[in-house]
Amino acid sequence: MTKLIGLIFSIILIILNTSPFEAVPLSKHKERSPLYQNKFDKFTLRSAIPSSDKTWNNWAGTIHFAPEAIFKPDTLTDLQDIVNLARTNGKTIRCAAEGHTLSSLSVTRKYLVIINNLKNVQVLRDEKYGWVVTAEAGTPISEIDYALRINNPPLTLSSATNANYFRASGVVAVGAHGVKTVMSDQVVSMKIVAADGKVYEFSDTINSSEMQAARVNLGLLGIIYSVTFRTEPMFNLRMSDTLPLAKDFLIPSVVKQLFESSDGLQVFYWPLNSFDPKASQPLDPTKDKMWVKQLVRTDEKQTLSPEEFSAIRVLQNTSSWNANYAYQAMLETPELTPLISSTLWHVGPGLSEDSFVLQAPDAIHYLSSSTENIPLSFFAFGFKVDPDFNNFVNEFQAIINATYAEAAKNSFPLNSPSEARIIRSSNSLLAPNFDPDPNAIYCMIELTSHHLTPGFQTFASSFGQKWIQNYNAKPHWAKEWEYVPNIRSYLSQAYKSQINTFEEIRKKYDPKNLFFDNESLQEIFNGALH
Repeated sequence: MTKLIGLIFSIILIILNTSPFEAVPLSKHKERSPLYQNKFDKFTLRSAIPSSDKTWNNWAGTIHFAPEAIFKPDTLTDLQDIVNLARTNGKTIRCAAEGHTLSSLSVTRKYLVIINNLKNVQVLRDEKYGWVVTAEAGTPISEIDYALRINNPPLTLSSATNANYFRASGVVAVGAHGVKTVMSDQVVSMKIVAADGKVYEFSDTINSSEMQAARVNLGLLGIIYSVTFRTEPMFNLRMSDTLPLAKDFLIPSVVKQLFESSDGLQVFYWPLNSFDPKASQPLDPTKDKMWVKQLVRTDEKQTLSPEEFSAIRVLQNTSSWNANYAYQAMLETPELTPLISSTLWHVGPGLSEDSFVLQAPDAIHYLSSSTENIPLSFFAFGFKVDPDFNNFVNEFQAIINATYAEAAKNSFPLNSPSEARIIRSSNSLLAPNFDPDPNAIYCMIELTSHHLTPGFQTFASSFGQKWIQNYNAKPHWAKEWEYVPNIRSYLSQAYKSQINTFEEIRKKYDPKNLFFDNESLQEIFNGALH
């Protein structure tokens, strides 16, 4: 009997999923979405039923808004129905996933589409690229990693974000960077539901110019349904964490040599980490250390058992929860920031140097999901690194100097690690590290603080303005940047050539601006096009 019921249910699902689009009065769905019965002046579609959610906020709580409707599609058909509904009702669409975007890219007054339920993964053999992995838009990176790891043969992405809980379409659409360059550069094809409700495939084989635009599209070509990444055979990385004095590490030749001998390099500065209340000079920048994370490919065997690796994750989780309370204390009593920050450093990454051999995904995603426990503000810009690495060193040293200058005034706008990742350029038109030279080197520098920290925006903005003036820097689209003075007019000029190329493609797939519902992007594009 159970099998018979299951069979009948499956047949019903097949009938529903294969039915053509059907316009029906919203009153038919009143019992499923009472909160929206007065918000649709025309009609809805069979699978375009809005969620009961009335509001949406991002992960850090810095963005909160109430669109006309929030949709949570489960299938490609759902996506197409939602697009057709929006077009028919004269509405616009923006998308979101986990909410890790800290800029306004997802903000809309009309229809918000949450793609988290779209998370099927397939590992396939491609004639041109060999093994590839196709993931639906809402697939977490962790599930992509898992599908590749259990494949025969085991596979991996070459480069990915620190955190593995980001979603596939999100990291691609905004040009999020991995250990080598933006993740979008590993995309060999993607499928997008455009404004006419049809699915279009983008790839270099079909149209390389359009693919150059699609790889970092900011949600302007339509709703990404799936993304296909190139992969490579699983490999191991030696992950080494060293703690040199800042004065010994921040030397151009030292940083350059380390980058050239690495398969991935990240540099961190934990603010005021050498604070010593018992010393004659409690705040002494000459005693501060850096946290340097280097990844190098190796044929060595893994040095941690699964149990040992799990224990590290448990420790990270525990430390993250404890750190959240520490941040609350810093906000309540700012003058304790040096003491609390240095304590967190000494019981955390500053405790000891380490070196492990891990499978690539484990080394790349060294952050556990527990890091979501602390609502942080992230401010990130990228600029081209000088051949001698002098500008990189100068700017990182400037962060340390400014942190101590503020501390001298009993002001602590920076209370979380600053981080820089040195990567290669990208060929994606709207990537912040776009450069025709494939060998150009860029750095992405990120400033972070608890999102309620007084003075952080002013502190961060001063660096953004400086990097723009000195290096024509561009922001990470998904991080904070919109409060930098005159940033939109600047980006209109900085991206002018790329935007003109991108716009011809955008208009082809969205001629009536169904997806062009973002004030910042509208201002940037209008400035570049007129």
